[in-house]
Amino acid sequence: MPPQSPSPRAVSASMEQLRQEYAERFPGWTQQFITLFSGKAAAGQRPPWWITPPIVNWFLTLLQLLVAVLGSVYAVRLLGWFSLAVLPVTWLMTVNATRKLQITWSHHAVHKEVSGNRHVDKVVQVVSSAVALTSNYEDIFEDHVRKHHSRKVFTTITDPDSGYLIFLGFRPGTPVEELRGRLRRTPLSPRLHLPSLVYRVRTNFITATWTRRIASTVWVGLLVVLGVLMDGVEYTAAFLIPWFVLFHWAALFQTISEHPYLSFDGPPASRADYVARTWGRFCLEPLPERGAPAGRRLGQWARWLARMVFVQTPARFAVLASDLPAHDLHHVVPADHAWHLAFWHRQIHIDQAHESRMDQRELTLAEAIRQVLEGISHSPLATAEPQAGTA
Repeated sequence: MPPQSPSPRAVSASMEQLRQEYAERFPGWTQQFITLFSGKAAAGQRPPWWITPPIVNWFLTLLQLLVAVLGSVYAVRLLGWFSLAVLPVTWLMTVNATRKLQITWSHHAVHKEVSGNRHVDKVVQVVSSAVALTSNYEDIFEDHVRKHHSRKVFTTITDPDSGYLIFLGFRPGTPVEELRGRLRRTPLSPRLHLPSLVYRVRTNFITATWTRRIASTVWVGLLVVLGVLMDGVEYTAAFLIPWFVLFHWAALFQTISEHPYLSFDGPPASRADYVARTWGRFCLEPLPERGAPAGRRLGQWARWLARMVFVQTPARFAVLASDLPAHDLHHVVPADHAWHLAFWHRQIHIDQAHESRMDQRELTLAEAIRQVLEGISHSPLATAEPQAGTA
């Protein structure tokens, strides 16, 4: 029988306390925005009335993508060297939109959770995945629904996400420092980008249905025409860098922080074991200490602001886009289909002492990555042969 899954280190209490501290030290009108940014709702908080319905938000995502691409084009065309200050913003907007098309709209449409109408949801999935050049309906259903969500497969070596990590060289038994080094090198490695590009071509034009192939052909044809008409620098800045390079980076860090892949030699042995293989990932930074001298407090606030802007903002909008901070709710309470309200529903379950105790598994993105790497390093799947230096 597979061993019970170890829980993450005891960091949940600090996350609960940290969010409470934000509730105490920031004005009441900011609290819903803190929740939307961090993914972590405050105790007792309820969803605001102004959260848009999913199908409306889908159209807003497509509009966001258009505005972000045009922003990159005109930054290069009109701003000269000043574009270097604008492009990181438009790139983040572009990656956020394309990632949402994949991990929000394609994902939840496959689960039939966008409009409530399976025909409409199928259209949403086809359009979203074609525009983002990501998995077609059949591929994502097979890999995600039938395999990843299956309790016989979840987080095991047969989970498609586990196979992806092994392919990238994150092999069970490899020392943690070597895994960290590999993670630092992988974003610049052709091993990440070329297979990802091949897969995106394959899922759009080979394994897809004829309907999807036509949609992909029309869309790629439009992108080719734009490439011919546009300046090479503009095209690279607007499409190639954010849609491929940065998109692949975001997907890598999302996968290697999502669940403790490859940490076990078998599937979950029980409901509790299954739940223990999920966690929430939130974008909050510790606040400056109260009562510190003014000079020290000023420096701490400056550091807090810098980390919120340059660390947590890319983490939130590129890696943990949309409802991903509360992704554990999707696994733990699958009957809750209101994923667009996941941050608040998750906290309601915590406030009501839900048996899953999601509050015991709350991490930052960096902590989640560390958990995954350490789990892989100490995995019972490791062979007797040393894994150091494997490709």
